[in-house]
Amino acid sequence: MKLIHRAKILPVLFFILVFTGTLVGQIVFNSFKLVAGPTNLENNRAAQLEHVFKTLNLVDHNGINYEMTKLSSRVIVINFWAAWCVPCLEEMPGLVQLQKQFKDSEVMIFGVNEDSEDQSRNIEKISAKFAIQFPLIPDKNSALANRLFIANIPQTLIFKDGKIMDIIQGQKDFTAKEFTETLRSAIRP
Repeated sequence: MKLIHRAKILPVLFFILVFTGTLVGQIVFNSFKLVAGPTNLENNRAAQLEHVFKTLNLVDHNGINYEMTKLSSRVIVINFWAAWCVPCLEEMPGLVQLQKQFKDSEVMIFGVNEDSEDQSRNIEKISAKFAIQFPLIPDKNSALANRLFIANIPQTLIFKDGKIMDIIQGQKDFTAKEFTETLRSAIRP
């Protein structure tokens, strides 16, 4: 009779022991308040981007030159895209809408085209299709993308006062309230 009783209690005791151990482990883990911060690799990339930004001049498809150091008091949004990239084209209306929400003296958007063929024609076509008013930069042979360590598109770099605010890899909803509020808070003195 005692043997049967022990066999019934043993799984219950095992469960209580495991549950208690898990609970204690969770309490100890939470007491350290561990927060994932940027890795050394991310910090190094940010430093490299900020270094390149200081010397960056962008020339749009109309030949207008933009020196980033003269614009650095604004929030600078540099979006890398191509006409063949569906996610890039899907986020274009959001970039157009974003530009309408801010003055050029607050936020300056640049679209950097990564097409390897028919670049001028693709820039004109996409510009007309989406009624783009911000500067579109042809990136011949991906020279700019290479300088800024862009490996995939769409990708967006956001700078303020020469410092990197954000690196967005992949498609982004630029009209999202959280995103626009982040830009607004960066603009406020």
